[in-house]
Amino acid sequence: MTPMPAFTRLAAAAALVLLSAPVATHAQTQAAAPAASAASAPAYAVRPALAASLNQAVDQFRGGKVAEAKALVDRTLATTTTPQPAETTVIQRLRGLLALQLGQTDEAVKALEAALAVNEQSPQDQLSSEEALARAHFNLKAYPAAAEWARKAQSHGSKAANIQAVLVRATYLQNDYAGTIKLLEAQQQAGTLPMDDLRILASSYGQLKQDDKYITLIEQLLTEHGRTEYWPDLLSRAPGRPGWQERFDIDLYRLRMQLDMMDEADDYLLLADLTARAGLPAEAQQVLDAGFAKGVLGKGPKAADQQKLRATVTKQAADDRPSLVAAAGRAPAVGDARAAAGTFNTGAALVSAGQHETGLALMKAALAGPVADPDQARLQYGQALARAGKAAEAAEQFKQVGSQQGPLALLGRLWGAAVTPKKAS
Repeated sequence: MTPMPAFTRLAAAAALVLLSAPVATHAQTQAAAPAASAASAPAYAVRPALAASLNQAVDQFRGGKVAEAKALVDRTLATTTTPQPAETTVIQRLRGLLALQLGQTDEAVKALEAALAVNEQSPQDQLSSEEALARAHFNLKAYPAAAEWARKAQSHGSKAANIQAVLVRATYLQNDYAGTIKLLEAQQQAGTLPMDDLRILASSYGQLKQDDKYITLIEQLLTEHGRTEYWPDLLSRAPGRPGWQERFDIDLYRLRMQLDMMDEADDYLLLADLTARAGLPAEAQQVLDAGFAKGVLGKGPKAADQQKLRATVTKQAADDRPSLVAAAGRAPAVGDARAAAGTFNTGAALVSAGQHETGLALMKAALAGPVADPDQARLQYGQALARAGKAAEAAEQFKQVGSQQGPLALLGRLWGAAVTPKKAS
């Protein structure tokens, strides 16, 4: 699940500015309306003694004495008899915003809701209180209430990005994945989604088994944002894509080895078998050697069998070398499908045996001929380029593989991400 950020109390500090103009007495409001500050709504009219106390608390807040300001407001509330609606509003609102500054979220919620219940606030103050309540309820993990206050704030004109973030996350954390998708897809149509929202959207697709959208989005997160945590999921889901054929397994397992995501003995044994059957004993030997070096092979009750297989493959690779040397000296033949396949396979074998330039030249020549599956051949040519340390050239080949929706195209894009990884954003 995507980590959900806590919403800080900085927004509360901004909202507190709305009360930082002097609180007016009844006499002052009757004489003339005070000039509003750039950020403030018209001043609240309260009794003189109460106004003096609250203005002192605002001054303490401005001086960084938040706890003292909060204590003064609490004492003022306790000693005020029969407060008028405007007095209740200003006291509770100030208490709530100061409590948020002090991390007293439960108390802040009660105070701000009490202030709103009086229905005496200006539209601007009401909106800032609703936004503060949305964030406060979210931080209390009261997700239904957080979503409700976020919706209220938006209905009253809030365009704040963090209020939209509260609404999305509160909806998601109530397991309302359809609602989350609706919110984020609408937001996406209006502009680019932040990376964290893309992750929430992907998770919501996954929860609802919308596999096509899920795979498309996690591939985007991997290839465009460098989110490598999606590699295991993409690799495990690739064989389930429409059009997948067993002959693509060799390309998938090579990719897993490229990414060092071969953790089981069977992973190495399967890739060694696939490469050996493809006429690439040198590559099969390298796969087994890697498995032994990693400590995955050569242990347990099957250790002897694995050692025997390694010896057999090593001998096959050694026996293959003279014929590869002879083949390397012949001109490439690509006149028909059989000849092109032979040239391509010889080139691949030479690359796996370390003769990179000669092997790559043969593979490239074969691509110009009638190979059986040009897309898979190009994919494997890209793999050979990557093996030879030519990552940029390999990436260009991977871009040309397959139709947009096919499994080979997916493998091409994943191989491209593997050889030219993005830095995580």
